[in-house]
Amino acid sequence: MKTLLLSMLLMTGFSLGSTTTFLVVKMPVCLVDEGDSNPPILILDVPILRSHGAPESEFGFICTEYKPHSAAKWVEPYNVNVAAMYGIRIDGTLSPKNDLLTITIDASKAKKPEDMRHSVDEVVDAVEKCVRLMESAVLPIHKKVIVRKAKASD
Repeated sequence: MKTLLLSMLLMTGFSLGSTTTFLVVKMPVCLVDEGDSNPPILILDVPILRSHGAPESEFGFICTEYKPHSAAKWVEPYNVNVAAMYGIRIDGTLSPKNDLLTITIDASKAKKPEDMRHSVDEVVDAVEKCVRLMESAVLPIHKKVIVRKAKASD
């Protein structure tokens, strides 16, 4: 009986610590087409299902794959997030005093896919726009600094 009560008490602590919620993330999205035109990079609100973690990590969701479902059965879902296609990453670091959030947009390992016409700099600009649109919602009372880590020259 004591073992049962102890296990129930421990499980209650774990269940209270993980709550699943939706987070609306701004994502740079581009539909890959077969035409000669350069499709625009759009900023979309994408709901992400997440469990609570460090708030500074929420910016990293901007660069995750997004494969929207299609109503057409013959269309295979594919990743439309250009930040994920190019390999751009975002890291958020909170200062020791918890008053400054440094958001690093890392394009040092970014690579332009063959079927895309946008430059790495254009995609990094779109990612930075997403960060700026989200920064008022994530840790609103903290000062934020955005750092761009450019691609190393070849």
